[in-house]
This record gives sequence, structure tokens and C-alpha cells, in this order.
Amino acid sequence: MRYYLYDEVALHNKKDDFWVVIHGNVLDLTPLLRDRYDHWNSNLEYLLAFGGKDISHFFEESFMPKTETSPVTGRPRLLFPPILETALSEMCKTSGKMWSQDPMYHIGRLTRRDRRVRIINTLTGTTQLMKVCDEDSIYDIKHKYKQLYNHHAGSYAWRKFSNRGQCGGKLNLKGTLDENGLIEEECRYDLPPPSIWLYYTNDVTIA
Repeated sequence: MRYYLYDEVALHNKKDDFWVVIHGNVLDLTPLLRDRYDHWNSNLEYLLAFGGKDISHFFEESFMPKTETSPVTGRPRLLFPPILETALSEMCKTSGKMWSQDPMYHIGRLTRRDRRVRIINTLTGTTQLMKVCDEDSIYDIKHKYKQLYNHHAGSYAWRKFSNRGQCGGKLNLKGTLDENGLIEEECRYDLPPPSIWLYYTNDVTIA
């Protein structure tokens, strides 16, 4: 399962890169929209206004769309008409499913909380403050750091300090920050976030 920061989801708000959130689940609707470029309509234009946003208020917990009673006809009507739009090619939809329920579009979940961590590069003497998902493993954090800040992150040994800095310790790359003992201390003061220290291994073949 991939987890996302809301800040990450908010960036995907364009016609050719379009995500939404429903009850904590992240949906990538880019394939649906791309399949409709030649058959565009006002419903899809309305949908575009919600790119990168949480639209849970339009849906039940079951991902079925909410309805209201029409004051004119007395019959139920959809709160969010774009839910009726479907991709045109069979490769872009699941038979009998609305896109909110189609597993093809579900790419992950929002994190239960954001975490801050400092990545300290002992070779360059630089410190990078990162916001990550609470569910992220050290490997996930390493991958994000590599993509955003240092393409040679694999050329470093990733370490932590334990016993209040008295000795170094290896990190379990499959474990989260908490599982590696890098917890956020509860304190009346604004303490710095936990730190991960990078030590250059002189192996530029690892990227």
C-alpha cells in the first residue's frame, strides 16, 4: 500500500494529471480523463474543478455517490453528476463499477499523519528537512530523498544515533521511523525532529 501526503495529492490538479481523495483513498483519474478528450462535456469540466481535492462529502463510505431529493420531481438526484462519466475503452474501466469503486483508479491512501525528519549529509554538511508519511519505511524515505534531493542517495550509509547520541545504530530499512526508535518526543518545547545521518561510502556506482 502506498501512502501520500495531502500536499502531494494537491499537486495533481490538471487535466493530464488528475487525482482526488475519497474517504482517505487516493484515486488517479488521469486515465479516465485522457480517454474522454475527444468526448468532453460539462460534467467532466465540473470534475476538473476538484483536482487534487478531497471530495468525500459527495460519497458514502461504500464509495457510492450520495443523493438528494429533487424539489421538482421528488425523485433522488446525484449530488455529484461526474460520477456517471465512464471511460470509453474497455481497458480503462471495470464492468459494472462506477469510477469511485473501480480498483483501477485507487492508487493508495492518505497518511494518518505527517512526520518531519532531518536528513543530515555528513559529506556536504547539509541538512534537509523532509515531510514524510507516518507509514513510510526508511526505504520509502530514502527513495523520496533520492528523487527530490540527491540522486546518489544509495551511495551513502544511512544511520541513526541511539542512547542520546552515545553510539551509532543501523536502521531497519523496512521499518518506519517509530519502529526504528526515531519518535517525536512529547514536550512543552518545540524540539527538532528526529535525524537520519548519511555517511558517504565512496561507491558512486550505487544510485
